Amino acid sequence: MTMKQVDPGTEVSAMPVLDPSSLPNDLNSAVKVANPTDEDMSVLASLRANSDPWKSRGESQEESLKALTQLRPFTHVARVQNQLVGYITVERDGPVPGAAYMRNIVVRPDLRKHGLGTVLLNHAIQTARDMYRKTIALRVDPANGPAVSFYRKAGFTTVATVVSKKSGKLRLLMSREL
Repeated sequence: MTMKQVDPGTEVSAMPVLDPSSLPNDLNSAVKVANPTDEDMSVLASLRANSDPWKSRGESQEESLKALTQLRPFTHVARVQNQLVGYITVERDGPVPGAAYMRNIVVRPDLRKHGLGTVLLNHAIQTARDMYRKTIALRVDPANGPAVSFYRKAGFTTVATVVSKKSGKLRLLMSREL
């Protein structure tokens, strides 16, 4: 596996090149979602460490790997043309009683705004249904306008404003009936 130096002392796995223009028109059938393999974990850690909010918090790849290892039972990776393009984590229980909880949805930065987030969100919704949940919930930074808009377009509504235990910052608690 190729490694590239990002910050002194921090090794990050290089993401394979996938040209956004080569993405298939029908992403729903092209995206394959599965549980992560052992080999996927370092790539996921790199993806997480280089995506907000973790990047802005200064989370290292090692810290990302530790967090993702704990979330592994709830993690689903998405591949297009055998290349990892994103992941979601969906837990049976979360901050809204009786609702599934989507903790993370991450798409490779170079492949955003091509519909992959929608495919991952639809998979998260189906996963919640498979857990016999009638609602799915998530938390999002209210300052992240594109994410808030994305969730609202997908039918999520804000049910509360909460304070993040990790950052102490306000988060919108959003949910959607399934």
